[in-house]
Amino acid sequence: MYRDPLSDNGWDSVTPNRDAATPALRRPLLARILREPLTHFVAIGIAIFGISHVIEERQSRYNIAVSDADLTRIANTYTQQYGAPPSLQQMRTMVDNQVREEIYLREGLALGLDKNDEIVRRRIAQKFDFLQQDQAAPREPSEAQLRAWYDGNRARFTEPARRSFEQRFYSPDQRGDAAAKALATSAANGLGSGQTAPSGDSFPGPGTVVALAADEVERVFGGTGFGAAVFAAPVRQWSQPLRSGFGWHVIRVTEARPAHPRSFDEARDDVRRDWIEADRRKRNDAVWQTLRARYAVTLPGAQ
Repeated sequence: MYRDPLSDNGWDSVTPNRDAATPALRRPLLARILREPLTHFVAIGIAIFGISHVIEERQSRYNIAVSDADLTRIANTYTQQYGAPPSLQQMRTMVDNQVREEIYLREGLALGLDKNDEIVRRRIAQKFDFLQQDQAAPREPSEAQLRAWYDGNRARFTEPARRSFEQRFYSPDQRGDAAAKALATSAANGLGSGQTAPSGDSFPGPGTVVALAADEVERVFGGTGFGAAVFAAPVRQWSQPLRSGFGWHVIRVTEARPAHPRSFDEARDDVRRDWIEADRRKRNDAVWQTLRARYAVTLPGAQ
């Protein structure tokens, strides 16, 4: 305390000087943190980690390791494709090609060539889709599940209508299309009236067709509507000329089997395959829905 002559009692209280008494409390917090030894230790640690990460990344980028598994895969792929194991020189060439591909890939990724590339995007998406589908391993259905699937999908297990027929063929490749059609027309008229028909050409497929469904006829004869024409042709009569993917035909349907439903026991194998495929699609879709729920999609113009 000190004596103040202007005060009533000549004395006044001593006011503490807070700035002088507690200078550490007034310092900026950042300056205090920067002076802490622990801060220096953390900063050095981060710097060392960053440098080591850069060095490691650079080393990993420029180091390519070809493993025994890689060599086995390369050899097996060659053997499956050509039916014999590769020679030593062929192996060296294939390994060199793989190393070249890996180097080009890494250099391309380093340049960002995978960004905004539609082909790369589609390929990665397809590969992920394949991986997701592989996770849905087939389940074996129970007897009750099979019967329930059969009862709910009977139309899928109907035996299709089938046709058997004999034919005369006239080749446009040998005669020209107009001449082949003219001969086929002459043959149809002659055969229809019981007369001798012009001899046909050798057909590259079966001369006599036995019990084929319409889609099977289409596949055998070139998929040009020939199957539908066969199924519209009269039974046990020679038809008018019909065009297939090979040329002109005159046919005579010898047997027409109508479509009929198969029993459960007859269709069991098909029911099982159908159930397994439907179950796989269902589980893959469930995985997709779970994956889709993780993402928020905003479309243009959405508020």
